[in-house]
Amino acid sequence: MDRISASGNLTIEHNIDHWRLLSTSNGQERTLLEAETGKPVSYIEIFGSKRRLPKGGKLSLDDIQRVVLGWSHEDECWHLGFLVEPELAEQRGSRWCELARWPDPETTVFNETASEAGRALARTLQRPFNLIEPDRSAAIAAGTIRQESVPPAPLRSLPIQFDQWTLTRQSALQFVRGSQWARQHVIRLLWYALLVIAYFVLSIVTLTQVIALPKPEFLPYLGLVVGIFLIAMMLYTFYELINRPNRVVVDNNGVEGLRGKNAAWQVPKESIAAVYVSEVVNRKGKKRVIYHGEINIHLKDDSFRSILEQPHTVEDDHAAPTPVTDDTVIPLTLYNAQTDLQMAGLHVAQTLGIECLYDQRIK
Repeated sequence: MDRISASGNLTIEHNIDHWRLLSTSNGQERTLLEAETGKPVSYIEIFGSKRRLPKGGKLSLDDIQRVVLGWSHEDECWHLGFLVEPELAEQRGSRWCELARWPDPETTVFNETASEAGRALARTLQRPFNLIEPDRSAAIAAGTIRQESVPPAPLRSLPIQFDQWTLTRQSALQFVRGSQWARQHVIRLLWYALLVIAYFVLSIVTLTQVIALPKPEFLPYLGLVVGIFLIAMMLYTFYELINRPNRVVVDNNGVEGLRGKNAAWQVPKESIAAVYVSEVVNRKGKKRVIYHGEINIHLKDDSFRSILEQPHTVEDDHAAPTPVTDDTVIPLTLYNAQTDLQMAGLHVAQTLGIECLYDQRIK
């Protein structure tokens, strides 16, 4: 089979009637997706779930409309994927399903390589192939391609505060969780304890009285069940309080989650493939509203390790309104980073010396 390299340690193999997408990790190759003429496209579970493809690892050819290769002005990459039929697109929330990409600011370095991969996939799937070539003059006029004379904005200086975390640099880059999180958990434990006492006392007193049970008669027993459930919630909250890291340290050796001075988890640098900054943002509005945010590290075994979450809705004054109206995953650089969470992700990627990607979800 002919082999084509793509970004992110991906390799494409193809011949007259086969097309495969492989991931290389620690010198070993794993098939992520495979297409064969006349047969459904097959893929591994984690690959399909990231792209919201049907469960079961199979995609019918009838659900694929066409193969598309296009150059994006936003991240200066060639993107290869396919468009799905409207019925499946409605379930996924998007018609576009990306398979591979090639960073190419000049637009001419990987255009033939990416085209070969796209035409081979279209031939295997027996679907039309569309090539969307870059219009650099229009893009420069619109401001989506930068002029080489315009430098990017500098990386935002530390400390950076967002939600319950502060990113600072002492002996190493580290995220420090504020004391507010611990106080909230202690208050939650006290409320659970009061509710448990109330439910148990009321239920037991009702059941031990000689008077008739209330209507309906299952209410005291329901109170006991709720009390047991609240005890389980107390145990889980207490477990989080004593085990969840309150610091995440990033240095040249990797990433480490710490609870006090004790390590909760460690990831060595050689196991990390990329840093992912994920945000669920508003579709329209004068300000960028972030409903939920995360910073994760993508490991070379294709799994993820969460560094931190930003669970509360925030309006980011640094950020412009959402520039696109669809879910996307693009390289995150100083040219397109805006929010505090994105800047924090770039600090992590810069410290580790690896790629940073932005995963945008529209709500």
